[in-house]
Amino acid sequence: MKKERHFVYLEDDSPRNLSWKWIETFQRAHNLASRGEALEKLFNEYVVLKKQNQSDNDLAKAIAREIKPQLDPIRIRTGYVDKNVRVLTNLLNSYLIISGMEDSIPVTDIVAESLRETQKQVADQIHAYQVARKDKLTRSTQGDDDE
Repeated sequence: MKKERHFVYLEDDSPRNLSWKWIETFQRAHNLASRGEALEKLFNEYVVLKKQNQSDNDLAKAIAREIKPQLDPIRIRTGYVDKNVRVLTNLLNSYLIISGMEDSIPVTDIVAESLRETQKQVADQIHAYQVARKDKLTRSTQGDDDE
């Protein structure tokens, strides 16, 4: 291996604390003979950590690819829709009450009857869809022993 001599300049008051003092502390902590060996060790550690980070990213992507199709689509859909529906429901409820269509008491204490029925209908539709999907999935797969 051929060694070459080069100059490296570092600021003494770097915001990331990368200075010659820090490298000398690293050198003493690892019992290295020179700053060059300290820099070489740092570069080697960087390469190892970069490879490890890449393999971790690849593993995370592989796990996501494996798990994503197994997620329950109903839960995903209703999770996003649920927030928006609740906001719209509260706005509509407030409008109905403020407009005098229901008794004038605090919005949080009363729900307009039409909204209560609509909420029940939507909940029933979601439940029916979940039951139908579960039934379809159990019929399309080979019988699992744990179900």
